[in-house]
Amino acid sequence: MEIKHDEGKFYTETKHGDAELLYRIHGSIMSIYHTFVPEEERNKGIAEELAKAAFSFAVKNGLKVRPDCPYIVHFLKTHKDMQEHAA
Repeated sequence: MEIKHDEGKFYTETKHGDAELLYRIHGSIMSIYHTFVPEEERNKGIAEELAKAAFSFAVKNGLKVRPDCPYIVHFLKTHKDMQEHAA
């Protein structure tokens, strides 16, 4: 799976449309506010890969992540190593 990055968006193409994670940067805070995976592609780890890419981007750029999306709240609960990067 290839994760692509455009300003404000991480995404990957699937057979059923794009899966995406949307964010905004305010100062040193990266607000992740939306994660979407087409229904037919859910439970395959796609959202997790998008989240990992977003957190990697945040760390490389000295940003803290504010989890404004329910999936990212869940991601942080299951990836304790990422909690230090949360705002």
